[in-house]
Amino acid sequence: MRFDGITWFNSLEIRFFDMCADFARNVFEDPQMKKLYAPDSNAKFDVFLTEFLYMPSLYAFAHRYNIPMIALSSLGTAAINEHVFRGVVFPSHESTWEMEASTGPNLPFTKRLSNFLIMWRMMYIFHRDVFPTHQRIAESYLGPLPSMLDIMKNVSAFFIDQSDILTPARPKLANVVTFTSFHISENPDPLPKDLQEFIDDADAGFIYFSLGSNVKSADLPTELRRMFCDVFSKLPYRVVWKFETDLEEKPANVYSSKWFSQQTILAHPKIKLFITQGGLQSTEETIHFGVPVIVFPVIGDQDYQASRVDALGFGKRLEITTVTRDEFESAIQEVITNKEYKERIIRIRSLIRDTPYDLVENLIWWTEYIVRSDGAPHLRSSLATQPWYRYCDMDIVVFLTTVTSFVILTAISLIVRIIASLRKSWPPTVHQKQKIS
Repeated sequence: MRFDGITWFNSLEIRFFDMCADFARNVFEDPQMKKLYAPDSNAKFDVFLTEFLYMPSLYAFAHRYNIPMIALSSLGTAAINEHVFRGVVFPSHESTWEMEASTGPNLPFTKRLSNFLIMWRMMYIFHRDVFPTHQRIAESYLGPLPSMLDIMKNVSAFFIDQSDILTPARPKLANVVTFTSFHISENPDPLPKDLQEFIDDADAGFIYFSLGSNVKSADLPTELRRMFCDVFSKLPYRVVWKFETDLEEKPANVYSSKWFSQQTILAHPKIKLFITQGGLQSTEETIHFGVPVIVFPVIGDQDYQASRVDALGFGKRLEITTVTRDEFESAIQEVITNKEYKERIIRIRSLIRDTPYDLVENLIWWTEYIVRSDGAPHLRSSLATQPWYRYCDMDIVVFLTTVTSFVILTAISLIVRIIASLRKSWPPTVHQKQKIS
């Protein structure tokens, strides 16, 4: 998709919305779930937590059990959620990850106009296609339901995996709770003996290269893989490369495998650099272990993470579809030898860890608070229940525009009439008198 120039929003329309509908059906069809939501089920719960991305039919479980709902997000806030909750949708703001590399603080008017049209077209598609589809899915299993939008608006809190240090500042709703590095283990798994020896014996240190769990290095074009191998073979460092098949023409200083205990590798004292696709969890891990990065974003929020790496200066962003040998080799040498990258990531790690409470304990407190307060309705924005035109004051804008236009047109009409009247009352010129006589 990256090499074909398919954007995140393109991918949503092409396949991801259909995939999400299938995911939702699989949840409803699961035998254990069927027992839980059956009409005669006596299952009871205090709170419902669910990922808030593009599967609103699953939110119907909160209505089925008549319990508060907590939204979860493992990659920042999707614009549709901000829109429904009546937060602020910024098509060109750096925090809007769905726009990928199209955002920034000083964009020209034409770019901002393009972002605006793309974003609001997608909001229209959500309301035209996604919500009605998931309404039908949920009702086919649970019977008649309120609209998915109304159920969604009743969310009690929104837990977002997104460090405030890594996110450009923007307004947040009162029921938004952010956290980070939730998944990082204090005791990572041990490495296989041969891998442990490989990196322990790396006198100059080693580089870790992984494009994550969704993107596969084995799917890269052959020319690009060969270029990576050529560059690695000339480095004084050893390379640990997550590669899902047998790596042909593998250099002697490269160790490859289809899976690694990533946190264990990043925690090793001899690591010099992490080459990553820029997924959120990988970004959190590299900051936690203080390892500078080179980022090749591929899809979704990875462009956003890569832009934050660049902006905060603890790594470099490269484009995987156009990167050259010289560019790649230069970036590796720059990030490893320039101590400022290491210093910046340590500084960012210190800021992230400087909190007045344990972030996990804070999520626990908020979850219990939602239960104690019967869903904390006082934290929900009252704007969420208002029509869009009232929320945006569009009725006022239309009224003022109409009145202003009426006043201006009336004034122009009056001026034209006055001028016409004056012209009629002007005395005729000499030439006109002669012509009359």
